[in-house]
Amino acid sequence: MLPLANMPFMEHVVRALVDNGIDEIVAVVGYQKERVMDYFEDGVKFGARITYVFQEERLGTAHALRRAQEHIDDQFLVVNGDNILDSRAVGDLLSADGDYVILGALREHAGDYGVLVVDGDVVKQIHEKPGRACAGIVNTGAYKMMPDIFEEIPRTPISERGGYDITQTLCQMMERGVKIRTVVTKAIWGDAAFAWDLLAANSIAAGLMKSEIHGEIEDGVVIRGQVSLGEGSLIRSGSYIIGPVLIGEGCDIGPNVTILPSTTIGDSVRVGSFTEIRNSILMRGSRIGSMSVISDSVIGEDCCLGDMCLIEAGSSLAEVEGEFYRAEFGAVMGDSVVAGSRVLMMPCSVVGSSAKIGSGVTIRGSVERGSRVV
Repeated sequence: MLPLANMPFMEHVVRALVDNGIDEIVAVVGYQKERVMDYFEDGVKFGARITYVFQEERLGTAHALRRAQEHIDDQFLVVNGDNILDSRAVGDLLSADGDYVILGALREHAGDYGVLVVDGDVVKQIHEKPGRACAGIVNTGAYKMMPDIFEEIPRTPISERGGYDITQTLCQMMERGVKIRTVVTKAIWGDAAFAWDLLAANSIAAGLMKSEIHGEIEDGVVIRGQVSLGEGSLIRSGSYIIGPVLIGEGCDIGPNVTILPSTTIGDSVRVGSFTEIRNSILMRGSRIGSMSVISDSVIGEDCCLGDMCLIEAGSSLAEVEGEFYRAEFGAVMGDSVVAGSRVLMMPCSVVGSSAKIGSGVTIRGSVERGSRVV
Protein backbone atom coordinates (compact mmCIF):
# COMPACT_ATOMS: atom_id res chain seq x y z
CA MET A 1 0.00 0.00 0.00
CA LEU A 2 3.02 2.33 -0.09
CA PRO A 3 2.47 5.00 -2.75
CA LEU A 4 4.22 5.15 -6.08
CA ALA A 5 3.20 8.11 -8.20
CA ASN A 6 0.46 8.70 -5.60
CA MET A 7 -0.99 5.25 -6.21
CA PRO A 8 -0.39 2.13 -4.07
CA PHE A 9 1.99 -0.49 -5.45
CA MET A 10 -0.89 -2.96 -5.69
CA GLU A 11 -3.08 -0.60 -7.71
CA HIS A 12 -0.44 -0.44 -10.44
CA VAL A 13 -0.52 -4.26 -10.52
CA VAL A 14 -4.32 -4.46 -10.57
CA ARG A 15 -4.56 -1.94 -13.40
CA ALA A 16 -1.95 -3.85 -15.44
CA LEU A 17 -3.99 -7.05 -15.03
CA VAL A 18 -7.28 -5.38 -15.95
CA ASP A 19 -5.67 -3.79 -19.03
CA ASN A 20 -5.01 -7.35 -20.23
CA GLY A 21 -8.60 -8.50 -19.74
CA ILE A 22 -8.03 -10.21 -16.38
CA ASP A 23 -11.00 -9.37 -14.19
CA GLU A 24 -10.94 -12.15 -11.58
CA ILE A 25 -8.35 -11.52 -8.89
CA VAL A 26 -7.67 -13.47 -5.70
CA ALA A 27 -5.72 -11.31 -3.23
CA VAL A 28 -3.85 -13.10 -0.45
CA VAL A 29 -3.70 -10.70 2.50
CA GLY A 30 -2.40 -10.87 6.05
CA TYR A 31 -0.61 -8.13 7.96
CA GLN A 32 -2.71 -4.93 7.95
CA LYS A 33 -5.16 -6.63 5.60
CA GLU A 34 -7.82 -4.04 6.42
CA ARG A 35 -5.85 -1.33 4.61
CA VAL A 36 -5.89 -3.38 1.42
CA MET A 37 -9.51 -4.46 1.72
CA ASP A 38 -10.80 -0.97 2.59
CA TYR A 39 -9.02 0.54 -0.40
CA PHE A 40 -9.86 -2.01 -3.09
CA GLU A 41 -13.18 -3.27 -1.66
CA ASP A 42 -14.71 -5.74 -4.15
CA GLY A 43 -12.61 -4.39 -7.01
CA VAL A 44 -15.52 -3.13 -9.10
CA LYS A 45 -14.24 0.45 -9.30
CA PHE A 46 -10.99 -0.94 -10.74
CA GLY A 47 -12.76 -3.11 -13.33
CA ALA A 48 -12.25 -6.43 -11.55
CA ARG A 49 -13.80 -8.80 -9.02
CA ILE A 50 -11.47 -9.22 -6.07
CA THR A 51 -11.79 -12.13 -3.65
CA TYR A 52 -9.74 -12.02 -0.45
CA VAL A 53 -8.15 -14.98 1.30
CA PHE A 54 -6.12 -14.76 4.48
CA GLN A 55 -2.59 -15.85 5.33
CA GLU A 56 -2.55 -15.50 9.10
CA GLU A 57 1.13 -16.47 9.38
CA ARG A 58 3.75 -15.23 6.95
CA LEU A 59 5.21 -18.58 5.98
CA GLY A 60 6.43 -17.83 2.48
CA THR A 61 5.13 -17.35 -1.04
CA ALA A 62 4.19 -20.99 -1.65
CA HIS A 63 2.24 -21.03 1.60
CA ALA A 64 0.44 -17.84 0.51
CA LEU A 65 -0.35 -19.34 -2.89
CA ARG A 66 -1.88 -22.42 -1.32
CA ARG A 67 -4.38 -20.25 0.55
CA ALA A 68 -5.93 -19.43 -2.86
CA GLN A 69 -6.28 -23.05 -4.00
CA GLU A 70 -10.05 -23.35 -3.66
CA HIS A 71 -10.58 -20.40 -6.02
CA ILE A 72 -8.46 -21.77 -8.89
CA ASP A 73 -9.45 -24.41 -11.43
CA ASP A 74 -7.59 -23.35 -14.58
CA GLN A 75 -4.28 -21.84 -15.66
CA PHE A 76 -3.57 -18.67 -13.69
CA LEU A 77 -1.04 -15.91 -13.07
CA VAL A 78 0.82 -15.20 -9.85
CA VAL A 79 2.05 -11.62 -9.28
CA ASN A 80 3.39 -9.75 -6.28
CA GLY A 81 1.42 -6.86 -4.82
CA ASP A 82 4.63 -5.02 -3.91
CA ASN A 83 6.24 -5.03 -7.37
CA ILE A 84 5.47 -2.54 -10.10
CA LEU A 85 4.85 -3.88 -13.59
CA ASP A 86 3.02 -2.45 -16.55
CA SER A 87 0.44 -3.95 -18.86
CA ARG A 88 3.09 -4.91 -21.43
CA ALA A 89 4.86 -7.11 -18.88
CA VAL A 90 1.60 -8.88 -18.04
CA GLY A 91 0.92 -9.27 -21.77
CA ASP A 92 4.34 -10.86 -22.31
CA LEU A 93 3.58 -13.40 -19.59
CA LEU A 94 0.11 -14.18 -20.90
CA SER A 95 1.28 -14.73 -24.47
CA ALA A 96 4.25 -16.95 -23.57
CA ASP A 97 4.04 -20.64 -24.49
CA GLY A 98 4.04 -23.27 -21.77
CA ASP A 99 2.09 -24.47 -18.76
CA TYR A 100 4.66 -23.00 -16.40
CA VAL A 101 6.36 -19.70 -17.27
CA ILE A 102 8.52 -17.34 -15.21
CA LEU A 103 8.60 -13.69 -16.22
CA GLY A 104 12.26 -12.69 -16.40
CA ALA A 105 13.98 -9.34 -16.78
CA LEU A 106 17.56 -8.49 -17.74
CA ARG A 107 19.51 -6.64 -15.06
CA GLU A 108 23.15 -5.52 -14.93
CA HIS A 109 23.13 -5.96 -11.15
CA ALA A 110 21.29 -9.23 -10.59
CA GLY A 111 23.03 -10.44 -7.44
CA ASP A 112 20.25 -9.27 -5.10
CA TYR A 113 17.53 -11.15 -7.02
CA GLY A 114 16.75 -14.72 -7.93
CA VAL A 115 18.82 -15.41 -11.05
CA LEU A 116 17.60 -17.77 -13.78
CA VAL A 117 19.96 -20.18 -15.52
CA VAL A 118 18.38 -20.93 -18.89
CA ASP A 119 18.90 -23.02 -22.01
CA GLY A 120 17.01 -21.21 -24.74
CA ASP A 121 13.73 -20.39 -23.04
CA VAL A 122 13.85 -23.36 -20.64
CA VAL A 123 14.82 -22.69 -17.02
CA LYS A 124 17.48 -25.09 -15.73
CA GLN A 125 18.20 -23.58 -12.31
CA ILE A 126 17.13 -20.74 -10.04
CA HIS A 127 19.86 -19.24 -7.85
CA GLU A 128 18.32 -17.27 -5.00
CA LYS A 129 20.13 -13.96 -4.41
CA PRO A 130 23.71 -15.04 -5.12
CA GLY A 131 24.92 -11.76 -3.63
CA ARG A 132 27.96 -11.42 -5.85
CA ALA A 133 28.09 -8.82 -8.60
CA CYS A 134 26.70 -10.31 -11.78
CA ALA A 135 24.46 -9.55 -14.72
CA GLY A 136 21.73 -11.88 -15.87
CA ILE A 137 18.05 -12.75 -16.11
CA VAL A 138 16.30 -12.11 -12.81
CA ASN A 139 13.14 -13.75 -11.57
CA THR A 140 10.54 -10.99 -11.31
CA GLY A 141 8.25 -13.08 -9.10
CA ALA A 142 5.51 -13.14 -11.75
CA TYR A 143 4.47 -16.57 -13.02
CA LYS A 144 2.01 -18.44 -15.23
CA MET A 145 1.01 -21.75 -13.62
CA MET A 146 -1.34 -24.70 -13.70
CA PRO A 147 -3.53 -25.90 -10.79
CA ASP A 148 -1.45 -29.07 -10.31
CA ILE A 149 1.16 -26.94 -8.54
CA PHE A 150 -1.02 -27.31 -5.45
CA GLU A 151 -0.13 -31.01 -5.37
CA GLU A 152 3.56 -30.08 -5.29
CA ILE A 153 3.47 -27.36 -2.62
CA PRO A 154 3.02 -29.75 0.35
CA ARG A 155 6.29 -31.44 -0.64
CA THR A 156 8.21 -28.15 -0.58
CA PRO A 157 10.98 -28.13 2.07
CA ILE A 158 11.20 -25.29 4.57
CA SER A 159 13.60 -22.59 3.43
CA GLU A 160 16.40 -21.06 5.49
CA ARG A 161 14.00 -18.19 6.26
CA GLY A 162 11.56 -20.61 7.86
CA GLY A 163 8.91 -20.54 5.13
CA TYR A 164 7.83 -22.25 1.93
CA ASP A 165 8.91 -20.47 -1.25
CA ILE A 166 7.49 -20.78 -4.76
CA THR A 167 11.00 -20.92 -6.21
CA GLN A 168 11.78 -24.04 -4.16
CA THR A 169 8.56 -25.64 -5.37
CA LEU A 170 9.51 -24.89 -8.97
CA CYS A 171 13.06 -26.21 -8.48
CA GLN A 172 11.83 -29.57 -7.22
CA MET A 173 9.41 -29.72 -10.16
CA MET A 174 12.32 -29.16 -12.54
CA GLU A 175 14.20 -31.99 -10.84
CA ARG A 176 11.25 -34.27 -11.64
CA GLY A 177 11.41 -33.26 -15.31
CA VAL A 178 8.65 -30.64 -15.44
CA LYS A 179 9.53 -28.10 -18.15
CA ILE A 180 9.48 -24.53 -16.87
CA ARG A 181 10.02 -21.77 -19.40
CA THR A 182 10.88 -18.11 -19.14
CA VAL A 183 9.93 -15.08 -21.17
CA VAL A 184 12.25 -12.10 -20.81
CA THR A 185 10.32 -8.85 -20.83
CA LYS A 186 11.61 -5.47 -21.90
CA ALA A 187 8.60 -3.81 -20.31
CA ILE A 188 8.40 -2.03 -16.95
CA TRP A 189 9.17 -4.03 -13.82
CA GLY A 190 10.63 -3.00 -10.48
CA ASP A 191 10.51 -3.87 -6.82
CA ALA A 192 11.47 -2.31 -3.50
CA ALA A 193 13.41 -4.56 -1.16
CA PHE A 194 14.32 -1.59 1.02
CA ALA A 195 12.52 1.68 1.73
CA TRP A 196 14.99 3.69 -0.36
CA ASP A 197 14.24 1.45 -3.36
CA LEU A 198 10.90 3.24 -3.48
CA LEU A 199 12.68 6.13 -5.18
CA ALA A 200 13.69 4.07 -8.23
CA ALA A 201 10.26 2.43 -8.44
CA ASN A 202 8.59 5.82 -8.04
CA SER A 203 10.64 7.21 -10.91
CA ILE A 204 9.39 4.36 -13.11
CA ALA A 205 5.77 4.88 -12.04
CA ALA A 206 5.90 8.65 -12.46
CA GLY A 207 7.11 8.23 -16.03
CA LEU A 208 3.99 6.17 -16.83
CA MET A 209 1.52 8.84 -15.69
CA LYS A 210 -0.14 11.43 -17.93
CA SER A 211 -0.16 15.19 -17.40
CA GLU A 212 -3.46 16.30 -15.87
CA ILE A 213 -3.97 19.76 -14.39
CA HIS A 214 -7.06 19.96 -12.17
CA GLY A 215 -5.84 22.47 -9.59
CA GLU A 216 -4.90 26.15 -9.77
CA ILE A 217 -1.62 27.53 -11.12
CA GLU A 218 -0.91 31.19 -10.40
CA ASP A 219 0.72 33.55 -12.89
CA GLY A 220 4.50 33.33 -12.93
CA VAL A 221 4.73 29.57 -12.48
CA VAL A 222 7.04 27.76 -14.93
CA ILE A 223 6.23 24.13 -15.79
CA ARG A 224 8.37 21.93 -18.02
CA GLY A 225 7.63 18.34 -18.96
CA GLN A 226 5.00 16.00 -17.61
CA VAL A 227 3.28 17.42 -14.52
CA SER A 228 0.03 16.32 -12.88
CA LEU A 229 -1.86 18.48 -10.36
CA GLY A 230 -4.83 17.26 -8.33
CA GLU A 231 -8.10 19.02 -7.57
CA GLY A 232 -8.01 21.75 -4.95
CA SER A 233 -4.23 22.11 -5.15
CA LEU A 234 -2.52 25.46 -5.63
CA ILE A 235 0.92 26.23 -7.07
CA ARG A 236 1.87 29.76 -6.11
CA SER A 237 3.69 32.34 -8.20
CA GLY A 238 7.41 32.01 -8.88
CA SER A 239 7.51 28.23 -8.59
CA TYR A 240 9.51 26.17 -11.11
CA ILE A 241 8.60 22.54 -11.81
CA ILE A 242 10.29 20.05 -14.13
CA GLY A 243 8.45 16.77 -14.73
CA PRO A 244 7.75 14.03 -14.33
CA VAL A 245 6.14 15.37 -11.16
CA LEU A 246 2.84 14.38 -9.58
CA ILE A 247 1.08 16.54 -6.99
CA GLY A 248 -2.04 15.23 -5.25
CA GLU A 249 -5.25 16.94 -4.16
CA GLY A 250 -5.54 19.78 -1.69
CA CYS A 251 -1.85 20.75 -1.75
CA ASP A 252 -0.38 24.23 -1.25
CA ILE A 253 2.97 24.72 -3.01
CA GLY A 254 5.10 27.85 -2.79
CA PRO A 255 5.57 30.62 -3.64
CA ASN A 256 8.98 30.27 -5.29
CA VAL A 257 9.30 26.52 -4.83
CA THR A 258 11.47 24.38 -7.13
CA ILE A 259 10.38 20.78 -7.77
CA LEU A 260 12.68 18.62 -9.87
CA PRO A 261 12.00 15.35 -11.77
CA SER A 262 10.72 12.08 -10.31
CA THR A 263 9.05 13.77 -7.34
CA THR A 264 5.60 12.80 -6.15
CA ILE A 265 3.66 14.74 -3.54
CA GLY A 266 0.63 13.19 -1.84
CA ASP A 267 -2.68 14.80 -0.91
CA SER A 268 -2.89 17.72 1.53
CA VAL A 269 0.85 18.48 1.54
CA ARG A 270 2.17 21.97 2.25
CA VAL A 271 5.54 23.17 0.92
CA GLY A 272 6.88 26.53 2.11
CA SER A 273 8.47 29.25 0.01
CA PHE A 274 11.94 28.96 -1.54
CA THR A 275 12.11 25.22 -0.86
CA GLU A 276 13.64 22.79 -3.37
CA ILE A 277 12.58 19.16 -3.70
CA ARG A 278 14.50 16.67 -5.84
CA ASN A 279 13.64 13.08 -6.74
CA SER A 280 11.61 12.50 -3.57
CA ILE A 281 8.34 11.12 -2.24
CA LEU A 282 6.30 13.28 0.13
CA MET A 283 3.37 11.31 1.47
CA ARG A 284 -0.07 12.56 2.43
CA GLY A 285 -0.46 15.34 4.97
CA SER A 286 3.19 16.31 5.38
CA ARG A 287 4.44 19.86 5.90
CA ILE A 288 7.78 21.22 4.68
CA GLY A 289 8.98 24.61 5.89
CA SER A 290 10.51 27.46 3.91
CA MET A 291 14.03 27.51 2.46
CA SER A 292 14.49 23.75 2.83
CA VAL A 293 16.18 21.29 0.46
CA ILE A 294 14.85 17.73 0.23
CA SER A 295 17.00 15.42 -1.92
CA ASP A 296 16.42 11.76 -2.88
CA SER A 297 14.23 11.14 0.16
CA VAL A 298 11.08 9.35 1.28
CA ILE A 299 8.99 11.40 3.71
CA GLY A 300 6.16 9.49 5.43
CA GLU A 301 2.61 10.64 6.14
CA ASP A 302 1.90 13.60 8.43
CA CYS A 303 5.53 14.61 8.89
CA CYS A 304 6.37 18.20 9.78
CA LEU A 305 9.78 19.68 8.91
CA GLY A 306 10.63 23.22 9.99
CA ASP A 307 12.29 26.00 8.03
CA MET A 308 15.77 25.59 6.54
CA CYS A 309 15.89 21.81 6.83
CA LEU A 310 18.55 20.24 4.63
CA ILE A 311 18.57 16.59 3.60
CA GLU A 312 21.76 15.73 1.76
CA ALA A 313 21.88 12.88 -0.73
CA GLY A 314 24.87 10.63 -1.15
CA SER A 315 26.37 7.19 -0.63
CA SER A 316 26.76 5.68 2.82
CA LEU A 317 25.84 2.67 4.96
CA ALA A 318 22.22 2.31 6.03
CA GLU A 319 21.24 0.17 9.00
CA VAL A 320 18.19 -2.11 8.74
CA GLU A 321 17.35 -4.50 11.59
CA GLY A 322 20.92 -4.58 12.80
CA GLU A 323 22.51 -5.13 9.37
CA PHE A 324 24.28 -2.53 7.24
CA TYR A 325 23.73 -2.04 3.52
CA ARG A 326 25.55 0.19 1.06
CA ALA A 327 23.00 2.63 -0.33
CA GLU A 328 22.66 6.03 -1.93
CA PHE A 329 19.79 8.33 -0.88
CA GLY A 330 19.02 11.26 1.38
CA ALA A 331 16.67 10.24 4.18
CA VAL A 332 13.83 7.82 4.81
CA MET A 333 11.29 8.96 7.40
CA GLY A 334 8.41 7.05 8.91
CA ASP A 335 5.04 8.65 9.58
CA SER A 336 4.46 11.60 11.95
CA VAL A 337 8.10 12.68 12.29
CA VAL A 338 8.48 16.23 13.62
CA ALA A 339 11.68 18.21 13.04
CA GLY A 340 12.50 21.77 14.05
CA SER A 341 14.25 24.39 11.96
CA ARG A 342 17.85 24.24 10.69
CA VAL A 343 18.00 20.44 10.87
CA LEU A 344 20.71 18.76 8.78
CA MET A 345 20.28 15.13 7.78
CA MET A 346 23.35 13.42 6.40
CA PRO A 347 23.13 10.90 3.52
CA CYS A 348 21.32 7.61 4.25
CA SER A 349 19.60 8.79 7.42
CA VAL A 350 16.70 6.61 8.58
CA VAL A 351 14.20 8.16 11.01
CA GLY A 352 11.53 6.03 12.67
CA SER A 353 7.87 6.98 12.96
CA SER A 354 6.83 9.60 15.55
CA ALA A 355 10.43 10.69 16.23
CA LYS A 356 10.91 14.29 17.35
CA ILE A 357 14.04 16.19 16.30
CA GLY A 358 14.98 19.52 17.85
CA SER A 359 16.13 22.62 16.00
CA GLY A 360 19.73 22.87 14.88
CA VAL A 361 20.34 19.12 15.16
CA THR A 362 22.50 17.06 12.76
CA ILE A 363 21.25 13.53 12.09
CA ARG A 364 23.59 10.70 11.08
CA GLY A 365 22.54 7.07 10.74
CA SER A 366 19.35 5.78 12.34
CA VAL A 367 16.87 7.31 14.78
CA GLU A 368 14.61 4.83 16.53
CA ARG A 369 10.82 5.03 16.37
CA GLY A 370 9.42 7.46 18.93
CA SER A 371 12.82 8.87 19.88
CA ARG A 372 13.50 12.48 20.87
CA VAL A 373 16.71 14.05 19.54
CA VAL A 374 17.86 17.38 20.99
